[in-house]
Parts: sequence; C-alpha cells; structure tokens
Amino acid sequence: MEEKKNMTVFLVKKFLFVMFCIAVCQLAINILYSYLVFPYIQKWVGGPFFDNFTLSYWNVGTLYAMFFWLFVEGVLSLLPRVASQSVHQFLDRYFDGKIPQEIGSILHGNSREVLNLYYVGCFIILLLLILVALLPYIIGALRFSRIIRREMDNLMGKEKQQHLEYEKRRSLMLSDIAHDLKTPITTVNGYAQALRDGVVTDEKKKQQYLNAICNKSQRLDDLISLLFEYVKIDSEGFSLHRERTDIVELLRENIALSYPDFERKGIGMELDIPEECIFWDLDRIQFSRALANLLNNELRHVEKGGSVIIRLLWDEERERVRILFGDTGVQIEDEVAKHIFEPFVMGDASRSTKGGSGLGLSISSKIVRMHGGRLLLDRNSTEEYVKAFVIVLK
Repeated sequence: MEEKKNMTVFLVKKFLFVMFCIAVCQLAINILYSYLVFPYIQKWVGGPFFDNFTLSYWNVGTLYAMFFWLFVEGVLSLLPRVASQSVHQFLDRYFDGKIPQEIGSILHGNSREVLNLYYVGCFIILLLLILVALLPYIIGALRFSRIIRREMDNLMGKEKQQHLEYEKRRSLMLSDIAHDLKTPITTVNGYAQALRDGVVTDEKKKQQYLNAICNKSQRLDDLISLLFEYVKIDSEGFSLHRERTDIVELLRENIALSYPDFERKGIGMELDIPEECIFWDLDRIQFSRALANLLNNELRHVEKGGSVIIRLLWDEERERVRILFGDTGVQIEDEVAKHIFEPFVMGDASRSTKGGSGLGLSISSKIVRMHGGRLLLDRNSTEEYVKAFVIVLK
C-alpha cells in the first residue's frame, strides 16, 4: 500500500513538472509567434489573408482559431450554399472579432476562393505552425509516458525481487518449521522407545523421561498453536472485532498474568503506566496476544538478574500512544535486526536453548499493523535499557 502511495506521489510530481515545462514552452512560443513569426509571414507572404491581420494580436490561440476557421470554410465551400448557411452563421458569431471581416467577405463572395493555391498555401503554413506549437505537448506526453514506463519497469523489477525473496523466506520458514517440529518429536520418540523397550528401569529415570516427554509435547502444542495463529492472522478472511477498550487496563492485565514467571526467573520489572484511562478501539483478544508475545519475548531473552521496563506514553490530544518494552538483555545484531519481525528470525542459539519459535514477534507485528499502528525495534541503548520493542498506535 505504501509503495502505491509513493508511486502516486511520484507520478503526480512528474506530471506537474512536465505541465510546468509545457507552460513555459508555450509562453515562449506565444512570444516568438507574436513578435517574430507572424510579422515575418505578413511581410513575405501577405495577400488578402495575412494582410488583414495587421490589427490582430498574434498568439497561439489566434493561430488555432485561424486554422479551424479556414478549415471549416474550406469544407463548407464544397457544399451547396443552402446547406452551409446555418454553419456560416454559427462561425460568424463564434469568430466575431477574431477573423477580419475583409477575409470573410472575400470567401463568402466567392465560395470557391478557398480552393485556390493561395489559401491552400495559407492552410499548409498554418498547419506547420500548429505542429510547432503542439511540439511541447507531444514531447511532454512522450516524456511522461517514458517516465511511467521506466517506473513500471522498476516496480515490476522490485516485485520480482520481492517475490524471489518471499520464496527464499518461505523455503527457509518451512525448513525452520521442520527443524522446530523434528527436534521435540525426535526426543519424544527416543524417550518413548526407551520406556517401551524397558531400557530404563530406574523409577527416578523413568520419571525424568516422562517429564521430558510432557515438556516436549507441550512445546509441540505451543508451536502448532503459534503456527495456527500466524496462518489465521495472515489469511484473507480474518478480521478484527474492535471495541472501546481501556488500553491501560488491558496492559496491566497482561503484565499481571506474566508477573509470576518474571519473578520465578529473577527478572525485575519496572512499570511506568498512568493511572488514568486511555480508551482505544481494539480487538481485546488479538491485542492481548500481541502484548503477551512481547512479554514472553522479554522473559525468554533476559537472563536472571536482568530487568525489564514497561512504559506507556501518550500525547496531550491522546491521538498517539506508545507502549515500550525495554530490557537489559543482549543487543540484537544488525543482520538479525533487519528481519526481526519476519517469521522464524532468531539466532540458532536462541532457537535451540531458549525454546523460541521466532513467530511471536511476527504475530505481534501483524496484529499491531492491523490496528493501524507499527511495532518498532529501538536499539538506542540508554541507562534504563539496552534495546526496546515499541508499539506505536495512531
């Protein structure tokens, strides 16, 4: 959508620039015709047609009127007088004061006069002058069409490149999905076979294997649920069910649900949330999922003894709200930061040791965008946090 908007703005700017150039050229042609071309034609061609224009102000508009008038008069001269009389009356009224009466009387007195070589020559001269006067429009149209063609080629090239990148990301995503599903399945299968074959006889060891099977099964269930949410949100028929919601209360509810996990891991939480209500049109379920994913991301990537700051800011008119999730964890590398909100974008170490799927941030980003906002990564370290994820709602 943004690309289409930028394309529209670009074409409008180019169109206005081309029209400005045409106007400048047309002004120059007007001046050239008025003070050089027509006086020269009067001097060297003259005759009953051009000599009668000594009191007229020559410009391109006069040129068009003369050409049209002479062309119609020529056509009407081929018709019977009765058939062309009403058209002549219209021409006389339309060109009143624009075409000298002397020429009109000459032509009307002898309808075949327009067919002689002099008037044919005048017609050809006017035709050539009109072609010159139309050159700025012709060149402008060709130039603008060339700009459009070039931009369309660039746009198609970008779309092709995006398609290739999409195919590459999709292949990588499928590979990551297979990896994330295969690892716990392999563990569950191995432990289950060991228990089935009686390899493990120690009751304590059996309990450890059963706990591992339960944990890996839960991990599979969580991953499949995330995949389901990701596909559902990305589907064409999915829509939000918005209602007037106190965003402050919604944020506090999600923090309260995650607080025991942060406390159990030994991660400090600093809250900077206003007491007053700030109402917004939100889908409570989906926006809560976005907040929960961001909280789980902090819980997963901040080590014991670290701290997390959650801050809600708004402007005086309450037309813009920012929800910041900052932490003292490890800074995100440049290459990863470029694609951090794409599915399955994580470091390999995080994937294998911290149980992350790389889908949470992608889902949160999609949900926030559907609410008309943006999810940003702030890597500008401060005294309070090393990095931060920021929800911006307008």
